[in-house]
Amino acid sequence: MQTIPVLLAALALSGQNAVVAGPDSYADVSAMRTAFTHVRSVVATERFNTGQTVVIKYAAPNRFHIMLRRSEILLAGDVEYSKQSGTLWKRARDGAEHQMLLMAAWQLAGPPELDIHQLFLISSLGTKNVAGALVRGYWLLDTAGAYEETLWINGDNLPVAVRISSSEQTISIHYTNYNASAMIARP
Repeated sequence: MQTIPVLLAALALSGQNAVVAGPDSYADVSAMRTAFTHVRSVVATERFNTGQTVVIKYAAPNRFHIMLRRSEILLAGDVEYSKQSGTLWKRARDGAEHQMLLMAAWQLAGPPELDIHQLFLISSLGTKNVAGALVRGYWLLDTAGAYEETLWINGDNLPVAVRISSSEQTISIHYTNYNASAMIARP
C-alpha cells in the first residue's frame, strides 16, 4: 500500500519539471525553418561576445539593412552599399560581398531543403516565457561538432531568441517586429 502514495508523489514532483514540447523536436525545428522562409520582414538584434551589437532589418525577398556602431551596409539582391558614419553611401565594386555570408547565417538550423537529421542532434529544452509569450526551446549540436545553437520558438513557429556558439565566438540574436511594414530602399 505504501508503493502507491510514493509513486504518486514521484509523479507529482516530476510533473513540476515536465517538458511541454511538440511530439518530435526535429519536426518542431523543421517547422521553424519552413515558417522562417515565409517571413516578409523582421528585425534581428545580434550581440557578440566581443561586446559588439549589430541590428539587421530584413525585408523580403532579399533586402538587408545592417547597422553597426560606426557604419551601415545595405544589401539589395546582388548589390551592396556601405557607408561610414557621416559619409555618403558607396556601391561595392565586387557586388554583394556579404550576401552569401548573411544568408548562410540567416538560415537557422540550416536550409529547409536539407535533411535536419543529417545536420544536427536536437534536444528539447522545454518551455519558458520570453517577453510574456510562451516559447519552446531546443538545443542543436552541429553533427560536425563545429557549433551549437539554442533556439526559442514562438507559437507561430518563428524564432524569438537564438544563441549560436562556436569555439571562436558566441552570438545572441533577438527577433522582433515579424511581418511589420518594412521597406529597405536602395540609397
